[in-house]
Amino acid sequence: MVVNKLQVDYDFDFLLVALNSNVKPYKLAWYINRALEVTLVMMENIQIEFKKNKSLYIQNYEAHGTNYLLRLLKNRAEDVEDIYQAYLLPELKNFDYFLLLENDTNTFDENTFLNQIKEIPFVQFATQVDAETLKSRDNLIF
Repeated sequence: MVVNKLQVDYDFDFLLVALNSNVKPYKLAWYINRALEVTLVMMENIQIEFKKNKSLYIQNYEAHGTNYLLRLLKNRAEDVEDIYQAYLLPELKNFDYFLLLENDTNTFDENTFLNQIKEIPFVQFATQVDAETLKSRDNLIF
C-alpha cells in the first residue's frame, strides 16, 4: 500500500516579539494599549490539540486595526498539571509572553515598534524572534 504524505508550507509573514514580564496578562495588555495606542481585548483562549488527547489553552488578547492584527499570547498554557509543563513555544520557555503582529502596510518600522515595547513599564526584556527558525512554529498558526 502506498502512503502519501501531505506537506504544507505556511507563510510566517508576521513580526514575533518575545517578552519577559512578571505581571498578569491583563495588566501587560493595559500598558501595551497605552504605549502603542491600541485596544487589546481579551479573547477566548486558543486551543491547540496534540496527539494522546493533550491540549494547550493559551491566553489570547487581540487588537484589530484597519491594517494590522496584534496578539498578546501567554507562553505558558492555562490549566496544566504540575507534571506536564506546557508552553506555546517550548524552545523559548524562558519568555513569558509573545506579541504577534500581522501588518499590511509597507511603511511600518519594526525597530520603532520594538523600542516602544521596550519602554513599557514591567517589560524587563523584549527581542524579535524569527518564526521560521523555531521548531514549534506550527503552534503559531491559528
